[in-house]
Amino acid sequence: MVAGGKGGLQVARKNGIAAVALRAGLVATSLAALAEGGLAQNAALDALIGTNSVEAQPIFAAGRLNACTMVFDAFAKDFTYKQGGYVKINGSFGLWNAKGQLGITLKVVLHDLDPRTMSLTPSPPASAYFVSGNKTTKDSVLFTERSDTPGGIFVALKAEPNFSIVAEGVQHNKVTIAFARERGGMDIQLPIDTSVVETAQNGQRTQSPKLQWTFFSAVRNCLRT
Repeated sequence: MVAGGKGGLQVARKNGIAAVALRAGLVATSLAALAEGGLAQNAALDALIGTNSVEAQPIFAAGRLNACTMVFDAFAKDFTYKQGGYVKINGSFGLWNAKGQLGITLKVVLHDLDPRTMSLTPSPPASAYFVSGNKTTKDSVLFTERSDTPGGIFVALKAEPNFSIVAEGVQHNKVTIAFARERGGMDIQLPIDTSVVETAQNGQRTQSPKLQWTFFSAVRNCLRT
């Protein structure tokens, strides 16, 4: 169990908002550019399906490292609830340490995209957790609450088995999360390629092993605090 409960985790939640919002804004600008450029929209959007970017980001509180996160941005089609409608998913996940007590945080921000206007509509999920093989970590969720970011939820989970799942996923460049739009509804699985640094408008992705090194380096320091 994570010490401090909801109050202690607010630091990790609030410090992650700015990075997620900034990354969301950059992607929204890119989508608008597609529309203004007169490209074949569906083909251009299909090229963006998958992970678009990941950034390893340490989070500090009172000058001390207290969380090691990965901020992600992805694009997908929702065949579960929206008949293949385009959706943008961004957020973060990582290790949180408060006075030696460990926990895992997961933030998922969901927007529906109208390909005719390229407008984004916030649609916060009802639940979110990690996937490992044919199991999820739903049973280790401590609490879920609405995020300050439109369309987002913030989830706090027990350190295990979530940390082992995240660490193994980052090591193999694939962390899979699951989220549902409705309480008790079908889960949508989203594999995140943690090696993707950025994605061009034509869908060409730039990958780097430095993300993995940066994340695990921050984790080691986080465990020492």
